[in-house]
Amino acid sequence: MAILQPQTQHECTTTSIEGTEKEARLPRPTNKPYLMEKANYAVRFPRLSVKNLPSGGNATVELKQLIMSGLIRADEYLRDFRWDYKAEVCFDMSRLPPAPFLSTSTTRTGKAPDPDRRHTLIPFPVGLTKGLLRRPDVIIVKNRATRWPGQAGPDHQGIMHPDNLERVVEVKFPGDKLGERQRSAYIQIAGSPNRFSVLEVHDCRDDGERERDRQTNESQQPTASSNPLSWPVIPPLVMPGSDDHPKPRPAPVPVPVYGPTPIPKPAHVESWTQQVAQAIDGLLEEGAQGIRQLSAEVQSHLEEAATWLSSKGQWMRSKTGDAWEWVSETGAKVLRWTDEQLRAIWAEVQRYTDLTLEMLGKIDWVQVLIDVGLVVGTVVVAFVIAGALVAAGVPAAIVSGLLVLVRLAQLSWAWLASILGAGAVAGALSAG
Repeated sequence: MAILQPQTQHECTTTSIEGTEKEARLPRPTNKPYLMEKANYAVRFPRLSVKNLPSGGNATVELKQLIMSGLIRADEYLRDFRWDYKAEVCFDMSRLPPAPFLSTSTTRTGKAPDPDRRHTLIPFPVGLTKGLLRRPDVIIVKNRATRWPGQAGPDHQGIMHPDNLERVVEVKFPGDKLGERQRSAYIQIAGSPNRFSVLEVHDCRDDGERERDRQTNESQQPTASSNPLSWPVIPPLVMPGSDDHPKPRPAPVPVPVYGPTPIPKPAHVESWTQQVAQAIDGLLEEGAQGIRQLSAEVQSHLEEAATWLSSKGQWMRSKTGDAWEWVSETGAKVLRWTDEQLRAIWAEVQRYTDLTLEMLGKIDWVQVLIDVGLVVGTVVVAFVIAGALVAAGVPAAIVSGLLVLVRLAQLSWAWLASILGAGAVAGALSAG
Protein backbone atom coordinates (compact mmCIF):
# COMPACT_ATOMS: atom_id res chain seq x y z
CA MET A 1 0.00 0.00 0.00
CA ALA A 2 1.30 3.43 -0.95
CA ILE A 3 2.34 5.76 1.85
CA LEU A 4 1.88 9.48 1.22
CA GLN A 5 4.78 11.73 2.10
CA PRO A 6 3.97 14.71 4.30
CA GLN A 7 3.69 18.07 2.56
CA THR A 8 4.83 21.33 4.06
CA GLN A 9 2.19 23.53 2.44
CA HIS A 10 -0.99 23.01 0.46
CA GLU A 11 -1.29 24.82 -2.85
CA CYS A 12 -4.93 25.55 -3.58
CA THR A 13 -6.20 24.73 -7.04
CA THR A 14 -9.74 26.11 -6.52
CA THR A 15 -11.51 28.72 -4.40
CA SER A 16 -13.49 26.10 -2.52
CA ILE A 17 -12.83 23.51 0.21
CA GLU A 18 -10.13 20.97 -0.64
CA GLY A 19 -8.77 17.86 1.05
CA THR A 20 -5.32 16.29 1.09
CA GLU A 21 -4.61 12.68 2.07
CA LYS A 22 -1.49 12.16 4.15
CA GLU A 23 0.17 9.14 5.71
CA ALA A 24 -1.58 6.12 4.09
CA ARG A 25 -4.01 6.64 1.24
CA LEU A 26 -7.66 6.04 2.04
CA PRO A 27 -8.55 2.44 1.14
CA ARG A 28 -11.33 3.07 -1.42
CA PRO A 29 -12.00 5.75 -4.06
CA THR A 30 -15.36 6.50 -2.40
CA ASN A 31 -13.84 7.34 1.01
CA LYS A 32 -12.48 10.81 0.29
CA PRO A 33 -15.63 12.09 -1.51
CA TYR A 34 -17.78 10.88 1.39
CA LEU A 35 -15.61 12.49 4.07
CA MET A 36 -15.11 15.71 2.11
CA GLU A 37 -18.86 16.01 1.62
CA LYS A 38 -19.20 16.17 5.40
CA ALA A 39 -16.13 18.37 5.85
CA ASN A 40 -17.41 20.87 3.29
CA TYR A 41 -20.34 21.60 5.60
CA ALA A 42 -18.32 21.44 8.80
CA VAL A 43 -15.42 23.74 7.84
CA ARG A 44 -17.66 26.81 7.63
CA PHE A 45 -18.72 26.70 11.28
CA PRO A 46 -16.84 28.63 13.99
CA ARG A 47 -15.86 27.92 17.55
CA LEU A 48 -18.53 28.21 20.19
CA SER A 49 -18.18 29.37 23.77
CA VAL A 50 -20.37 27.38 26.15
CA LYS A 51 -20.99 28.37 29.76
CA ASN A 52 -19.84 25.90 32.39
CA LEU A 53 -22.80 25.94 34.74
CA PRO A 54 -21.11 24.92 38.03
CA SER A 55 -18.13 27.30 37.70
CA GLY A 56 -19.70 30.05 35.62
CA GLY A 57 -16.70 30.01 33.29
CA ASN A 58 -16.74 29.34 29.58
CA ALA A 59 -15.54 26.30 27.63
CA THR A 60 -14.61 26.66 23.97
CA VAL A 61 -15.92 23.92 21.70
CA GLU A 62 -15.22 23.43 18.01
CA LEU A 63 -18.35 23.32 15.88
CA LYS A 64 -16.39 21.99 12.90
CA GLN A 65 -15.63 18.73 14.65
CA LEU A 66 -19.13 18.54 16.14
CA ILE A 67 -20.82 19.02 12.75
CA MET A 68 -18.51 16.45 11.11
CA SER A 69 -19.16 13.84 13.81
CA GLY A 70 -22.86 14.64 13.93
CA LEU A 71 -23.32 14.09 10.20
CA ILE A 72 -21.59 10.70 10.37
CA ARG A 73 -23.59 9.81 13.51
CA ALA A 74 -26.79 10.53 11.56
CA ASP A 75 -25.70 8.02 8.90
CA GLU A 76 -24.78 5.47 11.58
CA TYR A 77 -28.15 5.90 13.28
CA LEU A 78 -30.09 5.47 10.03
CA ARG A 79 -28.15 2.27 9.30
CA ASP A 80 -28.59 0.87 12.81
CA PHE A 81 -24.84 1.40 13.24
CA ARG A 82 -24.08 -1.01 10.38
CA TRP A 83 -22.22 1.54 8.32
CA ASP A 84 -18.77 1.87 6.73
CA TYR A 85 -17.86 4.90 8.84
CA LYS A 86 -17.96 5.35 12.63
CA ALA A 87 -17.42 8.71 14.29
CA GLU A 88 -15.24 9.19 17.37
CA VAL A 89 -14.99 5.62 18.62
CA CYS A 90 -13.46 5.52 22.11
CA PHE A 91 -10.45 3.18 22.43
CA ASP A 92 -8.91 1.74 25.60
CA MET A 93 -5.15 2.29 25.21
CA SER A 94 -4.33 0.09 28.22
CA ARG A 95 -4.96 -2.98 26.04
CA LEU A 96 -3.00 -4.53 23.21
CA PRO A 97 -4.40 -4.14 20.70
CA PRO A 98 -6.38 -1.10 21.87
CA ALA A 99 -10.00 -2.17 22.38
CA PRO A 100 -13.02 -0.08 21.41
CA PHE A 101 -15.51 0.60 24.19
CA LEU A 102 -18.90 -0.86 23.33
CA SER A 103 -22.35 0.20 24.48
CA THR A 104 -23.15 -0.78 28.07
CA SER A 105 -26.90 -0.34 27.70
CA THR A 106 -27.52 -4.06 27.20
CA THR A 107 -25.42 -5.07 30.22
CA ARG A 108 -27.40 -2.90 32.70
CA THR A 109 -30.31 -5.31 32.46
CA GLY A 110 -28.23 -8.10 33.98
CA LYS A 111 -28.34 -10.12 30.77
CA ALA A 112 -25.24 -11.33 28.94
CA PRO A 113 -23.78 -8.57 26.74
CA ASP A 114 -24.67 -8.69 23.07
CA PRO A 115 -21.43 -9.31 21.11
CA ASP A 116 -22.91 -7.37 18.18
CA ARG A 117 -23.69 -4.20 20.16
CA ARG A 118 -22.59 -0.82 18.81
CA HIS A 119 -19.68 1.27 20.02
CA THR A 120 -20.41 3.60 22.91
CA LEU A 121 -21.30 7.21 22.12
CA ILE A 122 -20.13 8.83 25.35
CA PRO A 123 -16.75 10.56 25.80
CA PHE A 124 -16.06 8.95 29.20
CA PRO A 125 -16.76 5.20 28.87
CA VAL A 126 -17.46 3.06 31.91
CA GLY A 127 -14.26 1.25 32.92
CA LEU A 128 -11.97 3.92 31.48
CA THR A 129 -8.46 4.13 32.89
CA LYS A 130 -7.59 7.81 33.30
CA GLY A 131 -5.25 9.11 30.62
CA LEU A 132 -5.57 6.01 28.45
CA LEU A 133 -8.40 7.05 26.13
CA ARG A 134 -8.17 7.99 22.46
CA ARG A 135 -10.99 9.00 20.11
CA PRO A 136 -9.95 9.07 16.44
CA ASP A 137 -12.23 11.18 14.28
CA VAL A 138 -13.31 8.34 11.98
CA ILE A 139 -12.97 4.57 11.77
CA ILE A 140 -13.57 2.93 8.38
CA VAL A 141 -14.55 -0.71 8.83
CA LYS A 142 -14.03 -3.68 6.53
CA ASN A 143 -17.54 -5.06 6.80
CA ARG A 144 -20.41 -2.68 7.52
CA ALA A 145 -22.63 -5.57 8.65
CA THR A 146 -20.29 -6.07 11.64
CA ARG A 147 -20.55 -3.39 14.30
CA TRP A 148 -17.18 -4.13 15.94
CA PRO A 149 -14.79 -1.30 14.91
CA GLY A 150 -11.42 -2.64 16.09
CA GLN A 151 -8.62 -5.08 15.43
CA ALA A 152 -9.06 -8.76 16.23
CA GLY A 153 -9.30 -9.30 19.95
CA PRO A 154 -11.57 -9.46 23.00
CA ASP A 155 -13.95 -6.73 24.10
CA HIS A 156 -14.18 -5.62 27.72
CA GLN A 157 -16.45 -8.57 28.55
CA GLY A 158 -13.96 -11.06 27.07
CA ILE A 159 -15.93 -11.79 23.88
CA MET A 160 -13.64 -12.31 20.87
CA HIS A 161 -14.11 -10.32 17.67
CA PRO A 162 -12.48 -10.56 14.22
CA ASP A 163 -10.41 -7.77 12.70
CA ASN A 164 -12.91 -5.30 11.23
CA LEU A 165 -10.77 -2.17 11.19
CA GLU A 166 -9.91 -0.99 7.69
CA ARG A 167 -8.56 2.47 8.48
CA VAL A 168 -8.13 5.00 11.28
CA VAL A 169 -8.73 8.48 9.85
CA GLU A 170 -7.87 11.73 11.56
CA VAL A 171 -9.53 14.80 10.02
CA LYS A 172 -7.57 18.02 10.45
CA PHE A 173 -9.32 21.31 9.84
CA PRO A 174 -7.37 24.54 9.22
CA GLY A 175 -5.19 25.32 12.22
CA ASP A 176 -5.26 21.75 13.61
CA LYS A 177 -1.96 19.91 14.05
CA LEU A 178 -1.18 16.21 14.39
CA GLY A 179 1.06 15.67 17.39
CA GLU A 180 3.59 12.85 17.46
CA ARG A 181 2.01 11.20 20.51
CA GLN A 182 -1.40 11.37 18.83
CA ARG A 183 0.03 9.87 15.64
CA SER A 184 1.73 7.06 17.55
CA ALA A 185 -1.48 6.22 19.44
CA TYR A 186 -3.56 6.14 16.26
CA ILE A 187 -1.08 3.86 14.52
CA GLN A 188 -1.31 1.58 17.56
CA ILE A 189 -5.11 1.57 17.23
CA ALA A 190 -4.83 0.88 13.49
CA GLY A 191 -2.28 -1.91 13.90
CA SER A 192 0.28 -0.53 11.43
CA PRO A 193 1.24 2.76 9.70
CA ASN A 194 -0.38 1.66 6.44
CA ARG A 195 -3.79 1.60 8.17
CA PHE A 196 -3.60 5.20 9.43
CA SER A 197 -4.66 8.13 7.24
CA VAL A 198 -4.84 11.88 7.78
CA LEU A 199 -7.32 13.97 5.80
CA GLU A 200 -6.27 17.61 5.87
CA VAL A 201 -9.10 20.00 5.06
CA HIS A 202 -8.04 23.25 3.39
CA ASP A 203 -10.13 26.39 3.18
CA CYS A 204 -9.27 27.71 -0.26
CA ARG A 205 -12.01 30.33 -0.43
CA ASP A 206 -10.85 33.76 -1.54
CA ASP A 207 -11.04 36.75 0.79
CA GLY A 208 -14.30 37.92 -0.73
CA GLU A 209 -16.10 34.63 -0.13
CA ARG A 210 -14.73 34.33 3.40
CA GLU A 211 -15.93 37.86 4.17
CA ARG A 212 -19.39 37.05 2.81
CA ASP A 213 -19.52 33.96 5.02
CA ARG A 214 -18.38 35.98 8.04
CA GLN A 215 -21.11 38.55 7.43
CA THR A 216 -23.60 35.71 7.01
CA ASN A 217 -22.87 34.48 10.53
CA GLU A 218 -22.96 37.97 12.05
CA SER A 219 -26.17 39.06 10.35
CA GLN A 220 -27.80 35.61 10.62
CA GLN A 221 -28.88 35.96 6.99
CA PRO A 222 -28.14 33.03 4.70
CA THR A 223 -26.52 33.64 1.33
CA ALA A 224 -25.71 31.45 -1.62
CA SER A 225 -22.00 31.85 -0.85
CA SER A 226 -22.31 30.05 2.48
CA ASN A 227 -24.43 27.23 1.11
CA PRO A 228 -24.46 26.02 -2.47
CA LEU A 229 -28.12 25.07 -2.06
CA SER A 230 -29.13 28.71 -1.37
CA TRP A 231 -30.91 28.57 1.97
CA PRO A 232 -34.33 30.26 2.05
CA VAL A 233 -35.02 32.92 4.63
CA ILE A 234 -37.80 31.96 7.05
CA PRO A 235 -39.92 34.47 9.02
CA PRO A 236 -38.22 36.65 11.65
CA LEU A 237 -38.01 35.38 15.22
CA VAL A 238 -39.78 37.70 17.67
CA MET A 239 -39.95 36.81 21.34
CA PRO A 240 -43.05 37.92 23.27
CA GLY A 241 -42.39 41.25 24.99
CA SER A 242 -39.13 41.82 23.12
CA ASP A 243 -38.30 45.35 21.97
CA ASP A 244 -35.53 44.16 19.70
CA HIS A 245 -35.94 44.72 16.01
CA PRO A 246 -36.68 41.31 14.47
CA LYS A 247 -33.93 39.81 12.32
CA PRO A 248 -34.33 37.22 9.59
CA ARG A 249 -32.96 33.87 10.63
CA PRO A 250 -31.59 31.16 8.39
CA ALA A 251 -33.56 28.06 7.61
CA PRO A 252 -32.06 24.74 8.74
CA VAL A 253 -29.20 23.68 6.51
CA PRO A 254 -29.99 20.69 4.24
CA VAL A 255 -27.30 18.04 4.57
CA PRO A 256 -26.52 14.69 2.92
CA VAL A 257 -27.40 11.58 4.91
CA TYR A 258 -27.44 7.98 3.79
CA GLY A 259 -30.18 5.63 4.94
CA PRO A 260 -30.93 2.09 3.83
CA THR A 261 -33.83 3.54 1.80
CA PRO A 262 -34.44 7.11 0.59
CA ILE A 263 -35.56 9.26 3.50
CA PRO A 264 -38.86 11.12 2.98
CA LYS A 265 -37.35 14.60 3.38
CA PRO A 266 -33.84 16.04 3.59
CA ALA A 267 -31.97 16.02 6.87
CA HIS A 268 -31.10 19.45 8.23
CA VAL A 269 -28.45 20.99 10.42
CA GLU A 270 -30.51 23.20 12.73
CA SER A 271 -30.33 26.95 12.15
CA TRP A 272 -28.88 27.85 15.58
CA THR A 273 -25.46 26.83 14.25
CA GLN A 274 -25.48 30.04 12.21
CA GLN A 275 -26.53 32.12 15.23
CA VAL A 276 -23.46 31.67 17.36
CA ALA A 277 -24.07 34.73 19.54
CA GLN A 278 -27.46 33.32 20.57
CA ALA A 279 -26.29 29.73 21.02
CA ILE A 280 -23.72 30.32 23.75
CA ASP A 281 -25.81 29.00 26.63
CA GLY A 282 -27.90 26.44 24.74
CA LEU A 283 -31.50 25.43 25.26
CA LEU A 284 -31.58 25.45 29.04
CA GLU A 285 -30.17 28.94 29.54
CA GLU A 286 -31.71 30.63 26.51
CA GLY A 287 -35.10 29.11 27.35
CA ALA A 288 -37.79 29.00 24.71
CA GLN A 289 -35.66 31.29 22.55
CA GLY A 290 -33.36 28.32 21.96
CA ILE A 291 -36.26 26.01 21.14
CA ARG A 292 -37.81 28.53 18.74
CA GLN A 293 -34.54 28.64 16.82
CA LEU A 294 -35.17 25.02 15.86
CA SER A 295 -37.16 23.75 12.91
CA ALA A 296 -40.93 23.49 13.22
CA GLU A 297 -40.69 19.68 13.14
CA VAL A 298 -38.36 19.59 16.15
CA GLN A 299 -40.25 22.35 17.98
CA SER A 300 -43.40 20.23 17.86
CA HIS A 301 -41.69 17.68 20.13
CA LEU A 302 -40.61 20.37 22.60
CA GLU A 303 -43.82 22.24 23.30
CA GLU A 304 -43.88 21.23 26.97
CA ALA A 305 -40.22 22.14 27.43
CA ALA A 306 -40.87 25.54 25.85
CA THR A 307 -43.57 26.16 28.46
CA TRP A 308 -41.40 25.70 31.53
CA LEU A 309 -38.30 27.21 29.93
CA SER A 310 -40.04 30.41 28.84
CA SER A 311 -42.27 31.15 31.85
CA LYS A 312 -41.45 32.09 35.41
CA GLY A 313 -41.99 29.25 37.80
CA GLN A 314 -40.19 26.57 39.75
CA TRP A 315 -39.66 22.83 39.98
CA MET A 316 -40.56 21.27 43.30
CA ARG A 317 -41.15 17.89 44.84
CA SER A 318 -44.86 17.00 45.06
CA LYS A 319 -46.48 16.76 48.46
CA THR A 320 -47.09 13.06 47.92
CA GLY A 321 -43.38 12.58 47.23
CA ASP A 322 -43.82 10.53 44.08
CA ALA A 323 -43.36 13.20 41.40
CA TRP A 324 -41.63 16.43 40.36
CA GLU A 325 -43.88 19.33 39.43
CA TRP A 326 -43.24 22.58 37.64
CA VAL A 327 -45.59 25.30 38.86
CA SER A 328 -45.86 28.64 37.07
CA GLU A 329 -45.42 31.82 39.09
CA THR A 330 -49.16 32.46 38.95
CA GLY A 331 -50.01 28.85 39.79
CA ALA A 332 -52.11 28.60 36.64
CA LYS A 333 -49.90 26.02 34.95
CA VAL A 334 -48.62 22.79 36.42
CA LEU A 335 -46.48 20.17 34.66
CA ARG A 336 -46.00 16.85 36.42
CA TRP A 337 -43.40 14.12 35.95
CA THR A 338 -43.87 11.09 38.18
CA ASP A 339 -40.88 9.10 39.40
CA GLU A 340 -42.02 6.24 37.20
CA GLN A 341 -42.07 8.51 34.14
CA LEU A 342 -38.62 9.87 34.97
CA ARG A 343 -37.19 6.35 35.29
CA ALA A 344 -38.81 5.35 31.98
CA ILE A 345 -37.43 8.35 30.07
CA TRP A 346 -34.02 7.85 31.70
CA ALA A 347 -33.98 4.23 30.46
CA GLU A 348 -34.68 5.48 26.93
CA VAL A 349 -32.00 8.18 27.18
CA GLN A 350 -29.46 5.58 28.34
CA ARG A 351 -30.47 3.21 25.56
CA TYR A 352 -29.65 5.76 22.89
CA THR A 353 -26.75 7.65 24.49
CA ASP A 354 -25.04 5.40 27.10
CA LEU A 355 -25.11 8.30 29.57
CA THR A 356 -24.55 7.39 33.21
CA LEU A 357 -26.02 9.16 36.22
CA GLU A 358 -22.68 10.77 36.98
CA MET A 359 -22.50 12.16 33.44
CA LEU A 360 -26.07 13.41 33.61
CA GLY A 361 -25.06 15.58 36.55
CA LYS A 362 -22.16 17.07 34.56
CA ILE A 363 -24.05 18.15 31.43
CA ASP A 364 -23.43 21.87 30.86
CA TRP A 365 -25.28 22.29 27.59
CA VAL A 366 -27.75 20.50 25.34
CA GLN A 367 -28.82 21.42 21.82
CA VAL A 368 -30.53 19.69 18.91
CA LEU A 369 -27.99 19.62 16.10
CA ILE A 370 -29.58 17.75 13.18
CA ASP A 371 -33.12 16.82 12.19
CA VAL A 372 -32.45 13.51 10.43
CA GLY A 373 -35.60 13.66 8.32
CA LEU A 374 -37.50 10.50 9.19
CA VAL A 375 -41.29 10.18 9.36
CA VAL A 376 -40.82 9.12 12.98
CA GLY A 377 -38.96 12.10 14.44
CA THR A 378 -35.25 11.48 14.86
CA VAL A 379 -32.60 14.03 15.79
CA VAL A 380 -28.90 14.19 16.54
CA VAL A 381 -28.42 15.89 19.91
CA ALA A 382 -25.19 17.60 20.94
CA PHE A 383 -24.02 17.56 24.58
CA VAL A 384 -21.22 19.29 26.38
CA ILE A 385 -20.29 17.09 29.34
CA ALA A 386 -17.58 18.48 31.58
CA GLY A 387 -16.10 20.32 28.61
CA ALA A 388 -16.22 17.34 26.22
CA LEU A 389 -18.43 17.21 23.13
CA VAL A 390 -20.60 14.26 22.15
CA ALA A 391 -23.28 13.78 19.49
CA ALA A 392 -25.90 11.05 19.68
CA GLY A 393 -28.90 10.09 17.57
CA VAL A 394 -32.12 9.90 19.59
CA PRO A 395 -35.87 9.91 18.96
CA ALA A 396 -37.10 13.52 18.99
CA ALA A 397 -39.90 12.46 21.33
CA ILE A 398 -37.50 11.90 24.25
CA VAL A 399 -35.65 15.23 24.00
CA SER A 400 -38.22 17.07 26.12
CA GLY A 401 -37.82 14.47 28.87
CA LEU A 402 -34.05 14.67 28.56
CA LEU A 403 -34.21 18.43 29.21
CA VAL A 404 -36.30 17.79 32.33
CA LEU A 405 -33.67 15.32 33.58
CA VAL A 406 -30.85 17.78 32.94
CA ARG A 407 -32.70 20.57 34.77
CA LEU A 408 -33.53 18.37 37.76
CA ALA A 409 -29.92 17.17 37.89
CA GLN A 410 -28.86 20.82 38.13
CA LEU A 411 -31.43 21.68 40.78
CA SER A 412 -31.38 18.62 43.03
CA TRP A 413 -28.84 16.00 42.07
CA ALA A 414 -29.14 13.87 45.21
CA TRP A 415 -32.93 13.62 44.92
CA LEU A 416 -32.80 12.76 41.21
CA ALA A 417 -30.04 10.20 41.67
CA SER A 418 -32.05 8.50 44.41
CA ILE A 419 -35.03 8.26 42.05
CA LEU A 420 -33.15 7.03 38.99
CA GLY A 421 -30.70 4.74 40.71
CA ALA A 422 -30.21 4.34 44.43
CA GLY A 423 -26.63 3.16 44.01
CA ALA A 424 -25.48 6.38 42.41
CA VAL A 425 -26.40 8.81 45.15
CA ALA A 426 -23.91 7.57 47.74
CA GLY A 427 -21.02 7.82 45.31
CA ALA A 428 -22.09 11.27 44.16
CA LEU A 429 -22.35 12.60 47.72
CA SER A 430 -19.07 11.07 48.85
CA ALA A 431 -17.29 12.49 45.80
CA GLY A 432 -18.49 15.96 46.76
